[in-house]
Amino acid sequence: MFYDGIQMNDARNTSRLDGLRNVRLHEGGEPLDVDLRNGIIRYGAPSGTRILDGGGSILHPGFVDAHLHFGLGGDAMSQLDLSTVSSREAFEAAIAERHARLPAGRWLRASGWNDALFEADGMPDARWLAAAGDRPVVAYRVDHHACVVNTPVLELLKDATCPPGGRIVTGDDGRPNGLMVESAAWHLVNPIVPEPALEERRQFIRDADAHCASMGLVTVGSMEYAKELAEAIEPIRDELGVRLRITLLDRDWPLDFTFACDFDSDDMLTVIGCKAFIDGTLGSRSAAMLAPYPDDAEAGDGMLVELAEQGLLNEWIQAVHAHGFSPSMHAIGDRALRLALDAADTLPADARSWVRFEHAQTAHPDDVARFSGRFASMQPRHKSMDAPIAESRLGPDRMKHFYPFASLGKAGARLAFGSDWPIVDCNPFSGIRAAVTGRDLDGNLSTTHENIDIETALRAYTVEARACLGMDGGTLDEGAPADLVLLDRDPGTVDWMQPHDPEILATIVDGTLIHEQPS
Repeated sequence: MFYDGIQMNDARNTSRLDGLRNVRLHEGGEPLDVDLRNGIIRYGAPSGTRILDGGGSILHPGFVDAHLHFGLGGDAMSQLDLSTVSSREAFEAAIAERHARLPAGRWLRASGWNDALFEADGMPDARWLAAAGDRPVVAYRVDHHACVVNTPVLELLKDATCPPGGRIVTGDDGRPNGLMVESAAWHLVNPIVPEPALEERRQFIRDADAHCASMGLVTVGSMEYAKELAEAIEPIRDELGVRLRITLLDRDWPLDFTFACDFDSDDMLTVIGCKAFIDGTLGSRSAAMLAPYPDDAEAGDGMLVELAEQGLLNEWIQAVHAHGFSPSMHAIGDRALRLALDAADTLPADARSWVRFEHAQTAHPDDVARFSGRFASMQPRHKSMDAPIAESRLGPDRMKHFYPFASLGKAGARLAFGSDWPIVDCNPFSGIRAAVTGRDLDGNLSTTHENIDIETALRAYTVEARACLGMDGGTLDEGAPADLVLLDRDPGTVDWMQPHDPEILATIVDGTLIHEQPS
């Protein structure tokens, strides 16, 4: 369908275009009007409105990111970005440059480093942060499942004992070298990092909202702590344009459902579920695998974390279901994924269809068929990031089952795509490219037998991602929510082997324009 123009009430403020009324479509050469007045698509538009020329652009259902971290993403936009550093020298130079610009007394926070880009230099440790002197520094790996801290932070931690489900990496002298993995990062380092001021945190949310809208996202499934939702998001909810479907990250056992049950949910901001972490990541060699990592004897077969490590996963999923929420489980390794499937099978049969299996990066062939009718909430852009290191982590046999998009789809799984932003960018076109081509960050092709077609990928970013978050819509059918994007090209006809994405010209949520390309 081709976009011909937006009809709007002249009396409205065109800087935001809250008066968006109608979009005129052309199908088979015949004009077709779609009335957006009430936030849903209706056929047959009123007369007497002004038409703004759209130049034959494409009208498409708005994109949905089924899994990201809204607050963390906005925060990461303010941090030192290490995602492009490809050597120890560049890493140290970036730390030195940011240190020189920061006021005294502030921590230096950084994120995004990926050891796959500087493998020859090894894993970073406290020495890589020496340029910051006595300023505390924390730099998170791209997956946020590991971080490196400098000597001042190690001194604050003193002789802290590593919690279960984590690892404090030591140097040749047997002392902590600054690298913290899983619960060592989450439960030792994170609590001592100063929290940004409340107004800063709210600005991070505004920044995240604008960024997601610019990517054509009309709805996001965001993983948030109750504290962040209550303090930073809810008070400014009326300022936000993107729909937020919240999954709570609070995981202290037993769970307290009071906040979730009492939250004032509406069509734009809703609490839908709770999340449990079962394992870590491939990049940190902490994903729980059925067989050991071939490239690191110390990593063994990865690790279970939190409630899974405590043997409480079944109790957790029963409690989440009993309170009417969707269980969401982080499971990257094939052992973790099997545990997640086993836990879901303890629920009544009619309750298993809204369990969300997050990531599902490796699946044992015996478990693929178990996904029939279930949501595989996956992040294709992760594949392009992890592929360069995946075979060394998994070995050739397990590599055959790396990001099994096609296999899961053939088994009847409902593929719902997202990004896990800020772990990777939340541009849906980056994910589409990874899913349909198998191309990694180095330009090489990886496990192309698991590629899917463009129609399946687009559906995973619209209809299925919405369904995964408990929503209808994602089409241009009459009665569907008016959550739309305007594109300069039809994504179904793009050559995805080329680097050029369609342009997002406008993003519309509930009939309101929330983003417009400046030109």
